[in-house]
Amino acid sequence: MKTVVLSKIFPILCCLMLSGILSAQDATSARSELQQLRSEISDLESKLKSASSKLQNEMENLKNFDQQVSLTTKALRLLRNEIRQSERELVVLNTQIDSLNGQIRRLQGLLREQVVFAYKYQRDREWDWLLGSENFNQAVVRYRYFQSVSDNGQRMFERLKTKQAELETLQSARVTALESQKQMANEKAAEQKALEKKRVSRQALVDKISRNTKLYEQAIVTKKESASRLQNLIASLQRERDGSSAPTEIRPEIDWSRVKGNFAGQRKKLNWPVEGKIVHPFGNYKNPRLKTVLVNNGIDIQAKKGAEVRCVFSGVVSTITYISGFGNTIIVDHNNGYYTVYAHLDEVLVNKFQVVDAGTILGTVGDTGSLEGAKLHFEIYGNNQPQNPTLWLNK
Repeated sequence: MKTVVLSKIFPILCCLMLSGILSAQDATSARSELQQLRSEISDLESKLKSASSKLQNEMENLKNFDQQVSLTTKALRLLRNEIRQSERELVVLNTQIDSLNGQIRRLQGLLREQVVFAYKYQRDREWDWLLGSENFNQAVVRYRYFQSVSDNGQRMFERLKTKQAELETLQSARVTALESQKQMANEKAAEQKALEKKRVSRQALVDKISRNTKLYEQAIVTKKESASRLQNLIASLQRERDGSSAPTEIRPEIDWSRVKGNFAGQRKKLNWPVEGKIVHPFGNYKNPRLKTVLVNNGIDIQAKKGAEVRCVFSGVVSTITYISGFGNTIIVDHNNGYYTVYAHLDEVLVNKFQVVDAGTILGTVGDTGSLEGAKLHFEIYGNNQPQNPTLWLNK
């Protein structure tokens, strides 16, 4: 019976130990990424302090703030993940400790029975018990039983010592995990405070740009230039896909068979990337402040900050970048010359060259690169030409 119990417990302990090793590796990787993010934030802060207050530098400063906010937000997400992992590990540790306590109590009970037996049949009475046998065979059986009980008692004592040592190790690990969790909670609070400070500084800069007509005009010019660069970037990506130009970077092998469906047949069928109201339509629209006509290669959807931005169709994340006037931007390649663009993102939750499906969460709505608050800028390209998204999105 005891052997059966041990045979059931041993694989579980092995799995828990392996899980602990893998968790430790994941934690080390996450901590390394967190340190890298903090280093990048520090570099950006240094650049911001050294920047002059000339008008042409304000948009660069805005970009700097946007990147700091994005990196700090990502650092916070990593810390939240670490805390959740730590909480899961604590649950496992507590379960292991409870299980070991139960095993120790059972072993202690069995050992007490062995002690009682040994007391009743101590060495000077053992011979009376053996000699009182009715025949030789019964004496042999009694002798073997006594030896078995004695050996079993010794084994149980050794197992009890081992289990108690395991318990001490687990309890020590629990103390360490609790201390680590407390430290991460403090780090999270500090990062949250830093994030709020950066958001306040960014908003002050946005207000400054918005109040100053020259700065505002500069921001509009910058966005026009960025719109052209974005269109050229899409064309460059397509040329690389066609093989008409050399790739600008080493790209991993992508299994395009995982990209399902034909984008060209999706008119009026695509789900919206986010819920909201269109504040700037596709094509020409008039800027009410400057009284100038602007060209929009997509649509701007006013949405709640932090709302999930979803991919509208199966594809591959070909680009993740920051573009002045558009902020954090993701470009998804849907094959056959079709691309979608998602800009002004706060958090980016996918990786470059990742295969995504319709409905995959790409990131969250933000105000990076925006002077008008939180919104999503969404574009569709087909054969290097901007398409009107409202002709593709369902009602």
